[in-house]
Amino acid sequence: MARILIMMTKSAKLGLLDGQDHPSGFWAEEFVVPYERFIAAGHTVDLATIGGTPPTPDQGSLSPTTIGYTRPAGSPDHDAENAAHYREVIDSLELLRKPMNLDEIERDDIAGYDGIYISGGHGAMDDLPNDPHVTRVVNWILELDKPLAVVCHGQSALLGLRDGHSRWPLEGYRMTAFSHDEEMVTDMAGKLPFVLQVELERLGSKYEKSPDIWGSCVVEDRKLITGQNPYSSTALAERFLTKLS
Repeated sequence: MARILIMMTKSAKLGLLDGQDHPSGFWAEEFVVPYERFIAAGHTVDLATIGGTPPTPDQGSLSPTTIGYTRPAGSPDHDAENAAHYREVIDSLELLRKPMNLDEIERDDIAGYDGIYISGGHGAMDDLPNDPHVTRVVNWILELDKPLAVVCHGQSALLGLRDGHSRWPLEGYRMTAFSHDEEMVTDMAGKLPFVLQVELERLGSKYEKSPDIWGSCVVEDRKLITGQNPYSSTALAERFLTKLS
């Protein structure tokens, strides 16, 4: 069976352009759904954050109302059931209370994993883009040619990458991430420090998205697998498991 490392944000907030700190964290669905699929497939899962800080779930991602808002129109309504399940899993996992310290992970540690998954949530925009330890680890993942799955705002961890010629190593890759259209219908529209889709396109990615807002979209290019939004978590996890096999 495979060894999988999950990387995620430690931030419980996101600083906005209006000077306010917006309560945030990791998005429950984007962690719980892939985690449960990895475990069900018999794989070993480790979890790491910057500084080994226990991550905070975004309370919106545990609200049936918000969960219902962040899925495509007409999709099945299991929002209350899902919210309760996500909370139960998050509250029960020692993995979340005592994560590994990403700062202390070495290249040989990454070499020992079969694949890496970066979970999302708006909190990821706060700490993942500019942290040197995150950038170092993701560079090792690319150098070692490990399967890398990233969802929603987790793609923030890709922004700081540069190769030996100061170029973005993912230039020309097909990928997706939380879209500008989706950001515009959140309560942070116009206040975000950056828009992930815009930044990925600026760096040279070939950005793709679902034709429907909140629709599932998963893009695979070489060893990189990206998911657009929370509703993409299931398809992303399944594609990642296929890649590992």
